[in-house]
Amino acid sequence: MRIALVAPLVSPIAPPYLGGAQVILADLARGLAQRGHAVTLYAAEGSVVPGVRIITLGIDSSQLRPARFYRGGQALAANPADEDHIPDMLRPDERKLLPSYAFLHVFRALVQQVDEYDLVHAHAFDWPAYAYSGMLPLPVIHTLHLPPVDDNIAKLLGVLAPPDGAPARVWLTTVSQACAAAWSPFCAISAVIYNGVDLASIPFSERPAERPSLLFAGRISPEKGVDDALEIAVRAGLPLTLAGDVYDRSYYEDQFAPRLKRLSARAHYLGSVAREDLHRLMGAAQALLCTPHWDEPFGLVACEALAAGTPVVGYRRGGLAEVVAEGETGYLVAPGDVDAAVAAVQRIAAIDRRACRARVEQRFRLETMLDAYEAFYAKTLALAAAS
Repeated sequence: MRIALVAPLVSPIAPPYLGGAQVILADLARGLAQRGHAVTLYAAEGSVVPGVRIITLGIDSSQLRPARFYRGGQALAANPADEDHIPDMLRPDERKLLPSYAFLHVFRALVQQVDEYDLVHAHAFDWPAYAYSGMLPLPVIHTLHLPPVDDNIAKLLGVLAPPDGAPARVWLTTVSQACAAAWSPFCAISAVIYNGVDLASIPFSERPAERPSLLFAGRISPEKGVDDALEIAVRAGLPLTLAGDVYDRSYYEDQFAPRLKRLSARAHYLGSVAREDLHRLMGAAQALLCTPHWDEPFGLVACEALAAGTPVVGYRRGGLAEVVAEGETGYLVAPGDVDAAVAAVQRIAAIDRRACRARVEQRFRLETMLDAYEAFYAKTLALAAAS
């Protein structure tokens, strides 16, 4: 197949990756190309995926702002009745319209090159990516890597893929049953395709490092619950290593950095690290802490940690309950229950690290994800041809 992939444009698709969606897109593009498909990736300047044709159109990601998923102390959630919740990008300010201009360039190029592709598979959680997809006379698939945190996007997807019927040329997939259920009031989800990890690139560690420690891995932003992870580690009496890019600069400067300074003897922040280094950190940890303040759409870092043999202690939110097998590969407690999380850390040695690796081998292999997307591409092409 001839496949055009459309990336989130807020960062290059290159290491160190901004987040899980960027990691998955890079693995998907490379994996499809290795299987003989003609893959073209439309992405921001600086993107690098071996074996994949990349078209950047001069898009500078440094001019774009990442979406924010937290406001007024609360994680965002779609609420069509909340008319005051208007994303910043929709306000009349030129800088806030830059994402629209960037995606307009991408979709105009796709229109001009339409004869080169059989289908388009987009991964950007940006309203222009959804709105402009109607320009294309090709089957378009959007993978929703996030829950419904934006009212306007939820409404737009309801137009493109009404919850009570299938659209002719736009299909939506997402990455967990929990995320699909969250989207179901707004739009039709055609398939749930779990993320997959390349097991060959993640070394298995049968035992953690001699010096017990915990790990937090993820973007440094309030919805990821890094404050709770710090509290759990302190109360469990274990040092905490933190790895991840600064996604929300104001949160980092106002809250995270001051608290980290107070806990410098117990917590060590490494910043963004390469994937291979992150996998080694995972294998050395007693447990990975996943304490989100929102409904995690999947939980890629939890999946990678399990592949390294490291169990997970976290909150039972969103897709994490589909990644972590309770009592077998870790423990999930009620959201915000720090006491229960501390107790779970204290009995983490009861988890068999081989069972952690086995769960990923059985359910979350990269090859399984590639198989599922290939099958879904074939299905959408057949449906489009018949319409």
